[in-house]
Amino acid sequence: MHDPLLTAIAGSHRALDDQLTAVGRAVQDRQATRVVMQMTDAFMIHACRHVSATCAVILPRARRGLPEGRRRVRLYIRQARQLERSVAQAKRRLYGASRSIELPWSYVWAGLRHELHELMAIELALVEDVAAELGPRAGGHLARQLAGSEAGSPTRPHPHSPHTGWTASLSRVLWVRADSFWDAVEGRIVAGAVKRFKAPARFAS
Repeated sequence: MHDPLLTAIAGSHRALDDQLTAVGRAVQDRQATRVVMQMTDAFMIHACRHVSATCAVILPRARRGLPEGRRRVRLYIRQARQLERSVAQAKRRLYGASRSIELPWSYVWAGLRHELHELMAIELALVEDVAAELGPRAGGHLARQLAGSEAGSPTRPHPHSPHTGWTASLSRVLWVRADSFWDAVEGRIVAGAVKRFKAPARFAS
């Protein structure tokens, strides 16, 4: 019998990896800037929402119920921040920020891929143990909570914000509002809603 929580996490990991692979291929093939921006933004939004939801739903259960739960949660948060910093760098490169525009896109992409895979390995080990502790019925409930949380999570990286506890819950609410405002200003594509794009100069590989 398949565990619904593990199935949900595996599906998210596959989708994130596929999105990032597609970005790398698009850059390598020198596709139009607009296309690369849309694909990269889709990955970044998905990654940020997934990390935020995992912190909100999975980490509290792991901290309470797993051996060495606190240590493992700290390890996850440390790597989550690494990924968020890498996503922030990619976003600066994507939108032409002066301190990142000279970075080769291949370097930025490789950094994203490394940090994502490191996080997924830590996350999968955590979720496997949480799923084993809960069983399929409770795991299915947690999987539904995770999906609901992800849909309403921030769309941008916030590595310096709290990731667990009541301060993290408050921070997420505030960042969702702020991110929504800036997404509209920048014309980002969020949740399938196509907004006006203003593309910068073409990417350098």
